[in-house]
Amino acid sequence: MTTPRRATAKRSAPGREVPPWQPLLAFFVLLAVVYGLIAFTGGGSFEPKLGIDLQGGTRVTLTARTEDGKKPTKEQLDQAKQIIETRVNARGVAGSEVVINGDNLIITVPGEDGRQAQTLGQTARLYVRPVEGSVPATPQKAKPPAPKNTDTSVSEETARQIAEQRKLRQAPANATEARLAELRAQMTKVDCSTDSSDPLLGNDLSDQYLVSCSQDGKEVYLLGPQIIDGRDVKTASSVLSSQSGRWVVNVEFKGAARDFWPKYTGQNTGKQTAFTLDSRVVSAPQINGAITTPSTEISGNFTQTEADDLANILKYGSLPLSFKSSDTESVSATLGLASLKAGLIAGLVGLIAVAIYALAYYRMLGFLSIASLILAGAMVYGIIVLLGRWIGFTLDLAGIAGLIIGIGMTADSFVVYFERIKDEIRDGRTFRSSVPRGWVSARRTVWTGNAVSLIAAVVIYALAVGEVRGFAFTLGLTTILDVVIVFLVTHPLVVLATRSEFLSRPSVNGLGAVSEVARSRREARRKAVARHAADQNAAAQNEGAKR
Repeated sequence: MTTPRRATAKRSAPGREVPPWQPLLAFFVLLAVVYGLIAFTGGGSFEPKLGIDLQGGTRVTLTARTEDGKKPTKEQLDQAKQIIETRVNARGVAGSEVVINGDNLIITVPGEDGRQAQTLGQTARLYVRPVEGSVPATPQKAKPPAPKNTDTSVSEETARQIAEQRKLRQAPANATEARLAELRAQMTKVDCSTDSSDPLLGNDLSDQYLVSCSQDGKEVYLLGPQIIDGRDVKTASSVLSSQSGRWVVNVEFKGAARDFWPKYTGQNTGKQTAFTLDSRVVSAPQINGAITTPSTEISGNFTQTEADDLANILKYGSLPLSFKSSDTESVSATLGLASLKAGLIAGLVGLIAVAIYALAYYRMLGFLSIASLILAGAMVYGIIVLLGRWIGFTLDLAGIAGLIIGIGMTADSFVVYFERIKDEIRDGRTFRSSVPRGWVSARRTVWTGNAVSLIAAVVIYALAVGEVRGFAFTLGLTTILDVVIVFLVTHPLVVLATRSEFLSRPSVNGLGAVSEVARSRREARRKAVARHAADQNAAAQNEGAKR
């Protein structure tokens, strides 16, 4: 006797699911890790970094200086702006701005400290020079402050000052001993104070001897002609030295410099070699032996920020012009704060309206939606605080717009999921059996929709500049978190709700009861399946009787 085959439904039931407490536990562990990092790193501040339009900032005007005193060309200014923008973008989504205004570059950075803008505007002419001698810097008499020059155009006076300093502090490579003696005498007369205005900064001739100060103003060096140019730097990175416990910059050379450096260090063991940046000595280490490793360490009394800045400007090359900081001013955030207040009020009204609609339409599931949105907001806020510390991310109005849109997309994912469950209930199934089946179809839609949004955010971030990058960044961040929330929070909560007899009631969960039409259709399908199985069984019995 042949055993009849069972008739199968059109859609197979989903496989065994992970217990809902496991993804929920994973999410709360992630949330605890995020806020634990906030509490125990970076001073424990729970406030994110704000952009220029929300907290104000500092605007620094950098006046271009040319060696011949002529006006810089448009090509030179455009190239300088492009390099500085590259340096800005390498710092992360910090909200800095770079614009050309006549012969000046205007850099605006968040916060009240203009040091970052001045660092971004460094010419970054790096040379490696042999040290011919050094003496402690001699304090010079204080000079009366120069009157503020309201005319920021480049004048011939700058060219005259550069030429004068070259005569005093530079000499050709074939200079006589008498000329070198004059340079050594000049070492005690150089003003190395950090607030001094040195016209030679970034304008030294690299193929000549140079009298130069250290960056901290404590030492004066007599340096030989350069042996390696900064254009031979392949890459640079800041690291925390395991030996000294201080921040250093690792530089890797390329081309002929890569082959020359091991030979030079092997032949000059015991001598000092200086790394100069814009005519100032950053580091003058003693050579202890041949350096055969790919990277060379530039050490100094660097903070982490200073090491990051130095590696950043070395990595992207020197500017075609040297710049002098001619003006620094604060930028007010009054307009931005007023816009933020209006936007937050509008956003709050919208969220309240969404919450009321969710509660009225989905009832119990509306509470799950609100709880999921609150947890999503908590996770987003914590990550933004950490990103402000780690990559310099600053939150501006455009970034807030990206957050609002991203959170709205998260609410859309809830609607997609809940409507799939309602479709299954309309098909005659119970709440408990509808959830896993609805989840199978809903998660594909959630994956697809968020993938499209993430691709759009990545493309905008790659092609845009300024505030638009902040919008794309927060949109991409909330898109990723949307998937995390739906998979680790919302779906497990709904699964837990199906195990409650009270929450499974149609009047409570807001999904509606199984309609009589759905019941009749389901009963008809059941009878049809049973009738088909009986027919097959009878046919098998008749076939057996004939045999």
